[in-house]
Amino acid sequence: MKWVNVMNQVYLFCGTEELIIKNKMDKVIKSHHGNEDNMIIYDMDEINVGMAMQDAITMPFITDKKLIVLKNPTFLSTQKGDLSHDIPTLMDYLDHPLATTVLIIDATNIKLDERKEVVKKLLKVAEVSETKELTPIEEEGWLKRQFALEGIEIRDDVVKLFFNRLGRNLLNAKNEVNKLINYVNGRKIITAKDVNEVVTKELEQEIFAISNAILEKNKEKTITTYQELIKSGKDATQLISMVARSMMDNLAISHLIAAQYSQNDIASTLGVSSGRAYYMIKNAKVFHSDLIKDHIQKLADLDYKIKTGQIEATTGLELFLFGL
Repeated sequence: MKWVNVMNQVYLFCGTEELIIKNKMDKVIKSHHGNEDNMIIYDMDEINVGMAMQDAITMPFITDKKLIVLKNPTFLSTQKGDLSHDIPTLMDYLDHPLATTVLIIDATNIKLDERKEVVKKLLKVAEVSETKELTPIEEEGWLKRQFALEGIEIRDDVVKLFFNRLGRNLLNAKNEVNKLINYVNGRKIITAKDVNEVVTKELEQEIFAISNAILEKNKEKTITTYQELIKSGKDATQLISMVARSMMDNLAISHLIAAQYSQNDIASTLGVSSGRAYYMIKNAKVFHSDLIKDHIQKLADLDYKIKTGQIEATTGLELFLFGL
């Protein structure tokens, strides 16, 4: 076997901006001529890293080089997974990488625990690419550039409308950009009407919006959002559960903030992106926990009445919302 220096044979991608990280990884994969014939993806939530490393030290068949991609390597963080990973085998491989293998570790949205020896080694020997979360201004600039590349203009107020409808996930945003470009069909400007007609509202964003409206006691916004959700096919029982869950997340974040958890820690704990956690934290600081607890209890009481046949779901939810 031919051994090589680890740099350019082992890559570690980390950070929170999923779309940008994906683009960087795709570029590396392309530079090593990765394709379905020579690339194998292992989910570390399901496969022991030791098995992946056994594959890594096996010579490629037919092709000159193989690419091994590790997804969800939570063993690099403080999180405890279901598997007891064979970390020594990974450490050994990092000391002696195979020339015919490219190891790519995708640690998107995972906060590395730099106290761990395996993390220390990776940071020392791998080619590390860290992608920090874009600020709202950077996100808006990114959106404008996507349209500018196609010779299309979008005004600042329409940019804000776009993100208000969709949320701040750039992967989702890229899909909606493509839809809008096809929709305008050669027209050189994106209007608010185009965004309202084309951009799919993110359900999570809508639940977030109605939960906030309830806590703000904004009856008009609450009812408007509720009616839009019902029109989109959501039933009352589902909405009660989702709104309650959103408020419980809000309450949980309040406790985590009080315990001095960082934004990344909160994202990891709740299983959301760091960008999503940013807005959830911002939101949690606005409302008093006693108010949130009161609404959670009311929703729990309503759920009990529905399940015991005391009230019909839609009627119960509307009485709750209209009575704010």
